Amino acid sequence: MNLDELLAYVAGHDVRLTTDDGQLHFDAPADAVTPELVAALRTYRSELLDRLGAGPAPERVEVARGPLCYQQDRMLSVINANPPTATWNVSMRLVLTGTLDEAALRTALDAVVARHEALRSRFVVDGDGPVQIVYAHQPVTLPVVDVTGLPDPDRLERAENVSRAVAQTAFDLVHELPLRLQLVRVDAHTWWLMIVVHHVACDGWAVSVMLHDMAAGYRRALAGEAPDRTPPAVQSIDFAHWEQRVYDAGTRRRRADYWSTELTLEGFALDLPYDRPEPAVPTGRGGAHHFLVPPDVERDVRAFSVERNTTLFPTLAAAMGVLLARLTGRGDVTISLPYANRDRGEFAETVGMVACPLFIRVRADTAATFADLVDQVGMGLFAGADNMLPVGWIYDRLIEDAGGGSPPLAAVSFAYQSTLNLELDMPGLTAEVEDLPTGAARKALLCGLIPRSYGLEGYLEYALDRLDPATAESWMDGYLEVLATACRQPHRPLSELTGLPAPVPAAV
Repeated sequence: MNLDELLAYVAGHDVRLTTDDGQLHFDAPADAVTPELVAALRTYRSELLDRLGAGPAPERVEVARGPLCYQQDRMLSVINANPPTATWNVSMRLVLTGTLDEAALRTALDAVVARHEALRSRFVVDGDGPVQIVYAHQPVTLPVVDVTGLPDPDRLERAENVSRAVAQTAFDLVHELPLRLQLVRVDAHTWWLMIVVHHVACDGWAVSVMLHDMAAGYRRALAGEAPDRTPPAVQSIDFAHWEQRVYDAGTRRRRADYWSTELTLEGFALDLPYDRPEPAVPTGRGGAHHFLVPPDVERDVRAFSVERNTTLFPTLAAAMGVLLARLTGRGDVTISLPYANRDRGEFAETVGMVACPLFIRVRADTAATFADLVDQVGMGLFAGADNMLPVGWIYDRLIEDAGGGSPPLAAVSFAYQSTLNLELDMPGLTAEVEDLPTGAARKALLCGLIPRSYGLEGYLEYALDRLDPATAESWMDGYLEVLATACRQPHRPLSELTGLPAPVPAAV
């Protein structure tokens, strides 16, 4: 949509544009709010402000420039090699119920952006290679859409359309900061706060830091206290410099030797029984299946983990390995696990892409019992963390060992997001954090479990090009069967466990 097409669309669909302190805001009917409209408004923001007499937006002042960490560098390479997509959007919707002080919320969000440099950075490739450029803080504006005047069905539909348009619009990392905010007033006592961050500027741990900084800032604002804009000990650029120091040649060689003995290129290939082969030109459309671990199964998982003197993570990951072994007919599978990578205390409040993938082999064909398999996975997690290395270097070593080949891709990423603390203390409000799907998909299956106050909440994100919703649901039903059966019979031979999904021949 070019500028002329945008102006025609605005005129023909009752889209009302206004300005406030150099910021562009819009109000439109529910069926007019599309990702294409939101993207075009951002693209032609300056031109629209000029036409509305608001003048150009304030010029941003660069205050720092530095390298990307290895994981950011790899992500940016993938992003720049593909068309713009919302695949890497981390989209949260906070359902706020009660009495909201808009000014206090705006002050709190402003302090979050002031504290964390990654949220006011651009990620570009210049003559020196990929860099992150930090800009001086400018006051944060919080666009508000009020749908309270609409009848009930239209009101909720309009609020949902606005939320999804914000979540499903791709970021332009060269010209746009990696944070997007939107507040929707649903009724007199319900507000939806949309917070969308590009993954290059945050990870799961960083999400918790941002949300709890916001809640603390809201409490300070209500109490009449000045906002806390104290920067954390380590910013995103600081972490990138630390990585460059810690991965010296000797460390890199020693850790690569470990992965050379632990993994092979062939081990990444999982012939999962998808509904369809991968198309030549993927659509990028994604689906998500959400589920809840039954309370009795969760109790058994926790009781077994305590008996085995381990955390829930090895137990949950081992069960996923058993499921994948059944689905593929292979007893030795490699899974990618997102590792928070915050063993050092000074990284605790860092907002940025600090997490990195950690590979784990689940050898169900060599474990006698599920208990043995959990022990094996637990030891693999410790050894992998001790030999943490950027994934690109691991791939380079595996390709060298194989005498050539292409960088592999783990077919399944599995996460137990115990560090994702979503319980927020905001006086006068109950805050429920929802993950809003972007409608985009990555190639790998993303499966995870999040401990919530009401139990273990699970999800599977997948590409609709290859998997039907019914199949995704059946796979996760199978995972719950594995958890229930294995944790109740952990000392029986794996081959004798009953109630598990039947092995499936590898897909052609």
